Amino acid sequence: MARPKKEKPLQHDHPVMVRYSDIEYELIKEYAEQAGYPVAVYVRKYSLKEKPNITYNVVADISEIQKLATEYGKIGNNLNQIARYFHMGGLRSKAMQEEINGCITELHELRKETMKLVGDYRGNLETHRK
Repeated sequence: MARPKKEKPLQHDHPVMVRYSDIEYELIKEYAEQAGYPVAVYVRKYSLKEKPNITYNVVADISEIQKLATEYGKIGNNLNQIARYFHMGGLRSKAMQEEINGCITELHELRKETMKLVGDYRGNLETHRK
């Protein structure tokens, strides 16, 4: 009497070749024996167990962006000095208010410039996966 055919969803019709070093194969073989499976079944079950974590790194080495980052640092330094002044009991003067307004204006202008640059480089072909 012939062996009954497996149901269609249970048949494995797509072979995948994987090469292992001797050490890797011995480890996998040992794990499969401990789990009570043949090597192929163990590898199939383990490979379907968890999804790989894929990360995308955007590579952009642009002097304009570096210049903007430097400007952000300078403005941040100015704002820190203003905050320190007020935390030490400094009086609020018209000159200080103008300095604060100037920093805020610079931040808004840099934000607009940054958004223009980011919009231009969206979908850069130098993006790659690791």
